[in-house]
Amino acid sequence: MSAIQDLPTGLTPFDTFARWLNRVTMLFSALGTMLILGIMLLISFDVIGRFFFGNPIAGVPEMVAMSILAIVFLQIANTTAEGKLTRSDALLGALHRRSLRLAEGFDALLHLAGAALLAILLSAFYPQYLRSYGRGEMIGTVGQFLAPIWPVHGIVLLGSGLLFMVFVVRALALAIRAIRGQSRRGTP
Repeated sequence: MSAIQDLPTGLTPFDTFARWLNRVTMLFSALGTMLILGIMLLISFDVIGRFFFGNPIAGVPEMVAMSILAIVFLQIANTTAEGKLTRSDALLGALHRRSLRLAEGFDALLHLAGAALLAILLSAFYPQYLRSYGRGEMIGTVGQFLAPIWPVHGIVLLGSGLLFMVFVVRALALAIRAIRGQSRRGTP
């Protein structure tokens, strides 16, 4: 699976939007990486505080659990945009050897299916986000550590929205290329 920028369609506005979307997903992925580093530091300080001072940092398990969910949804759109999402492509490989147009057309259908699943996820998760924000839902234990859950739910929505856009853009790019009969390098 190739990256978005490796699927030029010849339609300048579309290709420009695809490059812009790729840059946005790169930014979110970088934020996910920074969150990973922050969690590593938090865990390290918690271990040091627990071992040397007998005083751990309150709420580390809750913060780590929330962060893992946030990291996944911050980085998955870029993983897909870069063509690095794990998938089984034996059938696509066989189709590619027979007909590039057929392979790209079928891949476009697969990406449309991914977009449909993401649309379902977004429509199902949005009310949960509204509820957690409206009620001020918290995670943790009263008197020890409490944190609002709505920011993580917001990241899930944002990451899912970006992933939906990536699936749609990839599906359109592949469909356009299949119709036009363009090769991987963008030449007819």
